[in-house]
Amino acid sequence: MSGRKIFKAVAIITVFSILTRALGFLFRIFLSRALGAELLGEYQVAMSVFGVLLTFICSGLPLVVSRSVASKRADNDLEGEYKVVGAGLCISLAITIIVMLVILIIPNAITALFSNNISSTMLFLLLPALISSSLYSIFRGAMWGQKRFFAISFTELFEQVLRMILCAILLSVGITSLSLPELAGLSLSLACIGSAILATIIYFAVGGKVKQPKFFIKPLLKTSTPITAVRTISSLVQSFIALIIPIRLMAAGLTQGEALAEFGIATGMTLPLLMVPCTLISSIAVAFVPEISGQTDNIDKQPPRELAKLKTHINLCVNVSIVIAFILFPAFAAIGMPIGEALFHNEKAGYYLMLSAIVMLPICLSQITSSILNSLGLEMKSLINYAIGAILLFLSIFFLPKWIGAVSLIVGLGSLYFVTTILNLVMLHKRNLLSFTYVKNILLLLVVSIPCILFTKWFYQILSHYMSLFISTAITGAVSVGLFVSICAIFNLANFRIILFRKRKVAKATA
Repeated sequence: MSGRKIFKAVAIITVFSILTRALGFLFRIFLSRALGAELLGEYQVAMSVFGVLLTFICSGLPLVVSRSVASKRADNDLEGEYKVVGAGLCISLAITIIVMLVILIIPNAITALFSNNISSTMLFLLLPALISSSLYSIFRGAMWGQKRFFAISFTELFEQVLRMILCAILLSVGITSLSLPELAGLSLSLACIGSAILATIIYFAVGGKVKQPKFFIKPLLKTSTPITAVRTISSLVQSFIALIIPIRLMAAGLTQGEALAEFGIATGMTLPLLMVPCTLISSIAVAFVPEISGQTDNIDKQPPRELAKLKTHINLCVNVSIVIAFILFPAFAAIGMPIGEALFHNEKAGYYLMLSAIVMLPICLSQITSSILNSLGLEMKSLINYAIGAILLFLSIFFLPKWIGAVSLIVGLGSLYFVTTILNLVMLHKRNLLSFTYVKNILLLLVVSIPCILFTKWFYQILSHYMSLFISTAITGAVSVGLFVSICAIFNLANFRIILFRKRKVAKATA
């Protein structure tokens, strides 16, 4: 795919991703206000365990299906393409059925994971989402391999809109036997069913087929297992955090309600804000990773021109990710507390945001470098890097709550992503696939951030005397982002104009 087509794909994915994530973020604000900090904590605990199950079922297979479909399509082997999809469906549905049977056979063991009945009941209400997601993920992977980015993005947007509508209806109408978090979980199950139906209709409507997967199940399972293991372990880390943090906070002297509230604030309010830049990073990964994957066969024997193209793609991904990570940094660092109060009516969420704003950089770099390593066939090495960082995370959330409370989660996540990023970058340097220009870019953007933070603080202090909290915060945030972007664009810091505006030049370089 040419550079111009890549950027077109990025544009399509980015527009839909921003819209989907924006709606999701608004839904998060609505949910946090409707549930409150304590119930949001119970909701987050159940969602973290559900996330592990979903990752185990639907993580590695869609990626492998997309690769295989893209390869078969390039060879004009439509018969093989349809068999790959059939194999993916067989494996995904089989794993889902086994997982659901285990949960239904030993419900007491599952319930024992939680410190409250709400989280355990909510998990059982989410089980229909597992089987519908197993179908959706395979059809999504097939359409990804076919480079039908619009269809994929539209389906994700549909799911988000449907979930918001259903949740609003269920919470307003109410079901006496279900709590608010349980109703929110039920709305997710129904939305997943809807998106699975839509994805199935779209796949067959564009000419897709499913054929008997003879001889395709074993190789597909073999290839997807390492990727699934990597992502499942990563998801297990998040689930471990959700189960351990409240326990360690209670050991530090908090009541169960207070511990769940602190966890809900940190993970349900602050963390989603820190993850906002990841929306754009995901768009880059979706568009570029298939291109990188297509250039990784026999890297050592690649002709110079092809190797240069691969390096260009990787360097571009890393440097774009750095710019994206910094755009919101001055605003979050300067007016984090008003942002938390304006969005969630919770000043502590903003306090945590202000403390953790810099963590967006390692989060974004860890995300993009891990995606690059996975596309290079280095999933297990990526897992090892993540596991090393996770050790610091575990130590932080186990020992630090006694002294710094829920801030220990911020320290732990910062340590996790920082160590993972460093190790991932080292691996790319060892393979001579990455230049050191990103180091200079980080330093330049850090220097620019300092005056932007000071200006943002000063500007907010002035506006807050004349306008409401929400309006003064919104205007200040927009001005902060605009100031930072303008400085970077005027002085072309970190090749800002080349990265974000001069598409033709990049397209030519990557054609």
